[in-house]
Amino acid sequence: MDAQEYRRTLEEFFQGEVTGEALFHCLAESLGDPEHQYQMRVMEQLERETKELLRGNVDRLGGDTKESAVARDTGVAQAKAIAPIPWAKFVHVFQREVRKFVARFEEVERLGPPEDAKLLAAVTAHEKALLAYSDRESSGAGDPLQPILALLKAVPSRKP
Repeated sequence: MDAQEYRRTLEEFFQGEVTGEALFHCLAESLGDPEHQYQMRVMEQLERETKELLRGNVDRLGGDTKESAVARDTGVAQAKAIAPIPWAKFVHVFQREVRKFVARFEEVERLGPPEDAKLLAAVTAHEKALLAYSDRESSGAGDPLQPILALLKAVPSRKP
């Protein structure tokens, strides 16, 4: 992966976090179950923290870190489409989609520059935590949020 392709890939990942942050924010606002709302707020925080991690590195490479309105609108539109579906189906679809992201992030981690190994491992860990969440949520095995909470710098509080 050459330097220009790598920069574009990190820009793409950055905008993906913008989309994810908007998606989870909108879902948290629209779901009726308080536990599901909290789960979405936790995932929104993960997307926000990962976006900020990527922002600094995209800046370092001379890339564009302006948050795309299109990326944000995409997240909102996805949330509006997802919110009405049954929870179990949402988790199943989410799990399937996140698996694709994990594979893509792992590929970039393998092909990226060695000096960014720590950064790439962190963004891959973020996707793997989302996958672990969906695996746990669908199977009922353990606290589904634990893998995500373990990565967060700031854990959202539960609203009363």
